[in-house]
Amino acid sequence: VSVTVKVGDSKAALLRNVSFEVGVGKVLGLVGESGAGKSMVGRVISGMLPENLQFSAGHVYFQGKEMTGRQARSFLGKRIAFIPQEPLSALNPVLTVGQQMFEHLKYLGLPRGQWQAYSVARLEEVGLPDPAGMLSRYAHQLSGGQCQRILIAMAFSGDPELIVADEPTTALDVITQAQIIRTLREVQSKHNTAVILITHDLRMAAHVCDEVAVLYAGDMVERGPARRVLESPQHPYSRSL
Repeated sequence: VSVTVKVGDSKAALLRNVSFEVGVGKVLGLVGESGAGKSMVGRVISGMLPENLQFSAGHVYFQGKEMTGRQARSFLGKRIAFIPQEPLSALNPVLTVGQQMFEHLKYLGLPRGQWQAYSVARLEEVGLPDPAGMLSRYAHQLSGGQCQRILIAMAFSGDPELIVADEPTTALDVITQAQIIRTLREVQSKHNTAVILITHDLRMAAHVCDEVAVLYAGDMVERGPARRVLESPQHPYSRSL
């Protein structure tokens, strides 16, 4: 795929011929510094490009079906889920955790009578203490790590085939980052879910991903098995990361 932005009377490329696939149950890391185009890939998948950006070339396929229009929207949030990078701002501050999880389960089509037990089970799966009590709390009463675990639980609630995790540990301290990534990997492995992990941390990506793709200024400059890219990077930019 390619994405361009209109600047005055001219256009500039933000993504140029970026191409990859993610296998069932595999974790692909998209790595690069800020502005490399990593999150832009997530926006292409979600169909949420800003108005001044244009999907100028290429195609996105999900299990053999092209992601276009109404069909794409039917996938999002159900078969394709997203984990954002700012957990404290991603949760609604005036709704309890339970209210937000129940709203999501309603969207997924789960019967109302199952919402409570299902939510508790999902929160327990991501390692939150007192998951039943957690449902009555608000985001400001929780730590960043707890909020991110809630978002991971919500993302996996519909047993999606693909999850796009956009810098899911950026706003967290180093210890909590490691815990969240371990939780994400454990739940992903349990559900056999494909994951696109967007991050600037090549070393972290190499430890949790099966494959790594390195983006630089909108170009994919290197792609390969995670361990190989970490230990024997072929491109100068990969080595600098």
